[in-house]
Amino acid sequence: MVINHKIRTISKKLIIYILLTLVPSVLISYYFADHQVKDAMIQNKNRAQKYANTHAINIENFLGETVGRLEMLASSINIQHSNLTNIEAILKDTQAKDSRFSGFYLTNSSGDILISTNPITSLINVGDRPYFQQAINTGQTSISEAHIGRVTGRYIITIATPIVQHGVTESVLLASLRIDEIEKSLNGFIHDEFIMVSDSDNQTLIKAGSLANKDHSVKSSIAITQVPWTISAFVIPEHDFAYKNVFLKYLVVFLTITNIIFLLVKYILLRKRVEHEQKQTEIQKLELIGNLAASTAHEIRNPLTGIKGLITLLSEEHQDQNSQYYFGVIQQEIDRINGIVSELLVLGKPTTHKLKTYDAKTIIKEIEPIIQSEANLMNVELIIHYANGELPISCVKDHLKQVILNLSKNSLQAMPNGGKLKIILEKHAQTCVIRVEDTGVGMPKEHLRHAFSPFFTMKKDGSGLGLTVCKRIIESFGGQIGMDSKPHIGTQVEITLPLIDK
Repeated sequence: MVINHKIRTISKKLIIYILLTLVPSVLISYYFADHQVKDAMIQNKNRAQKYANTHAINIENFLGETVGRLEMLASSINIQHSNLTNIEAILKDTQAKDSRFSGFYLTNSSGDILISTNPITSLINVGDRPYFQQAINTGQTSISEAHIGRVTGRYIITIATPIVQHGVTESVLLASLRIDEIEKSLNGFIHDEFIMVSDSDNQTLIKAGSLANKDHSVKSSIAITQVPWTISAFVIPEHDFAYKNVFLKYLVVFLTITNIIFLLVKYILLRKRVEHEQKQTEIQKLELIGNLAASTAHEIRNPLTGIKGLITLLSEEHQDQNSQYYFGVIQQEIDRINGIVSELLVLGKPTTHKLKTYDAKTIIKEIEPIIQSEANLMNVELIIHYANGELPISCVKDHLKQVILNLSKNSLQAMPNGGKLKIILEKHAQTCVIRVEDTGVGMPKEHLRHAFSPFFTMKKDGSGLGLTVCKRIIESFGGQIGMDSKPHIGTQVEITLPLIDK
């Protein structure tokens, strides 16, 4: 049974630990990891899109510049349309100076090649090519898709520019554009990305840059307007944002945080539990003292009364000085025992009297002369501040007087060389506050926390019940009492009692 109970206790604690630390850490880590990975993906996607846009613009600029160059060349040929020798010379000279072109061709309107900068052994007709038909039909420059050239056998794209005379297309100037030159142009702008250009059939035409691991790359694509091509940019994330790694990183962080919080909460709860147990112990002590006082007070007082009477008779018979001195000491000790018994009775039954409503100011004024006379004897300045208006409280008048006199006596004894004693009455919201302040010797913190404990005293002849009785009385009125003290500065005792609505 004991083992089963221990197993259930351990299981319960384990479940609580998991619910308070592991589950929140997993949920929070999942949220943050998912959020960070998504943000990283968006950032890398934007970076890839930026590269794709940049290279698309470069290709379009390359093609635009090439088309402009070809149209200028067509204008020059148009001027010398009848002199084929000069036209051939111009075309060969242009090809030699511009490496992007693999060949120039001049055809008639039917597509027969009339002039070629590359050697041809037989008649070649390109009239069936879509780009040629588009140039003839529209009268404007057209660009072909990538294809194998009939003259060079290379993988090229062809630009066809019609040469128009008097509104009629007499011939067409063709230029074979080397795709490897476009690739070379792209490589000049590569940073850390990988670029891939594909045609409308999804066939790869150009590759630029390098990519270590394409499987972990982020891709973004954009279409080129001048040709039916799609350019795709691939980038490797700058940091490893694999979901598993990010999740584990956050899990470690939040597990650490939740464990610290868990231990802190556990410490606070344990501390509160210890404080509660201490309070319960104090209550049990008071109950024990009360029960002991209630059951033995009369039995103690009865023999004390007999002893006191006998001492009085003996003191009358023996009048010598030594005997009278001893009798006086015995009488003082008997009175001291009676005082302790009286305090024990208050601890045992502090609420046996019926509570009545009194003005706190009136109670203090009634004992002011007593406190003043004691203060004069101790060379202490007494200052009493009364609040404006009435302070109706529910209490036993004599008991509250006993509390104030007891606190005042403690303050006066703490100022053997004189000082100031203040008694302040204030109204705070629905409470009456009575403060007793002195400029005495004070007490350190380690003693202050035991000030209201039974039998704790710093006086040689003290019983250690005075402040305990005060606390018991104030709590029986539904109030609270607290103390603050600093060595060589003074002590302040604050009593808070609820006000009564008249």
